[in-house]
Amino acid sequence: LAPWLVLQLEKNGVVVSPLPPDIQNEIQKKESTQPKAKACQQYNLVEYTKNLILLDTGQAKLMTPFFPLEILRKIKGFEEARYADPYSGGKGNSIRFMAIAPCDDSLKVEGVSNLYCAGEKTGLLVGHTEAIITGFLAGYNAVCRLAGKEPLVLSTELAAGDLIYFMHQEMKTQEGMKKKYTFSGSVYFERMLDLNLYTTDLKNIERRVAKTSLKGIFKSKIL
Repeated sequence: LAPWLVLQLEKNGVVVSPLPPDIQNEIQKKESTQPKAKACQQYNLVEYTKNLILLDTGQAKLMTPFFPLEILRKIKGFEEARYADPYSGGKGNSIRFMAIAPCDDSLKVEGVSNLYCAGEKTGLLVGHTEAIITGFLAGYNAVCRLAGKEPLVLSTELAAGDLIYFMHQEMKTQEGMKKKYTFSGSVYFERMLDLNLYTTDLKNIERRVAKTSLKGIFKSKIL
């Protein structure tokens, strides 16, 4: 990247670079470059088709599924750009959701009595928070299995439980298999709003958890 672009990225943590109309037209002809191709469907917004958006993640993260290098280098500041990861750059990206393990809402894998899974193994789930939640639940239930206790299924009165339930229900349909599920946006964020599950009020969240008798559940000793 051009030095002035690097300075801007390091100072602000983000760079929004408007795409010239001719570049927009060239990119829109390529299906794989469209935001709808991303696993993270919360980025499927028009702003991502009209701008190049960079995030400072230690390196410069380009927020688009694919962007051919020969087109990228036509843009001011990107004339000498190169891809560090993935090496295939504009021709490929990370391959995801190829090894989902069918599981129930306790995250026990079907057909195996003592195996629990988390993150993208559980289904079409996207995000760090989602991975943390399912990781806690899978680990907790694995220990419950060792202790001969019933596994925990999170209540659908909580966003965490409803996300797992909703994702698994949607994945039973052909249309649902085309979507991704995350707290950050897309179809599940809309559902959170509809069900009044979305809130940043910590006291309210604490009351909801207490109402389901799950307060402190992961602090409780099982063995």
